[in-house]
Amino acid sequence: MSPALDRRAELLEKIVEALLETGAADLSLRPLAERVGTSARLLIYHFETKEQLVDAALAQVRRQIGASLRARAERAKPRTLRALVMMVWAWAIETPNQRYFRLLFEVDGLAMFDRLNFSEAVRKANSAVWITLIDRAAAGLARDGELFSAHSTLIIAAFTGLLQEYLSTGGREATTAALSALVDLISGDGPASPSDQGSRP
Repeated sequence: MSPALDRRAELLEKIVEALLETGAADLSLRPLAERVGTSARLLIYHFETKEQLVDAALAQVRRQIGASLRARAERAKPRTLRALVMMVWAWAIETPNQRYFRLLFEVDGLAMFDRLNFSEAVRKANSAVWITLIDRAAAGLARDGELFSAHSTLIIAAFTGLLQEYLSTGGREATTAALSALVDLISGDGPASPSDQGSRP
């Protein structure tokens, strides 16, 4: 890797941390450059525009989400729809991971009001990052994979809404129980065990 690419990668890691810490609502290049130890001119050199800088940072966030969630799935090895959905939920509401979703939800809101501009492809990628991971995992669940496919829009919409509710209110017990109840309705399972209702694998 060339020195310029090394420097870009180093800056990108710092930019991601800055966005995860403070969000993107008041993002401007000069204060951001100061936070990551460079200049606005060099940010433009490496990323060309603020929009491309944010695109690159969000792509890095998506990679981090993917790597973390895949590692969790490899350890937990969920074999049912319930196990998969509740595994992802338990992972998402862990404190270190909440910041990913706070940022993605914020970016979605800013884009709706045209306060941040993205290509259509980037907007879809931002909202679909964990959905794609769940889809891929669900494909290997035999009967439950078909069950997920038949109800994927409902499950993902409920998951997303309940996650936003949790991040807003901190109501872990109520939101976890609501998601668990939805999975029960879809899968026809009996009452969930405590270990299924969002406990850490």
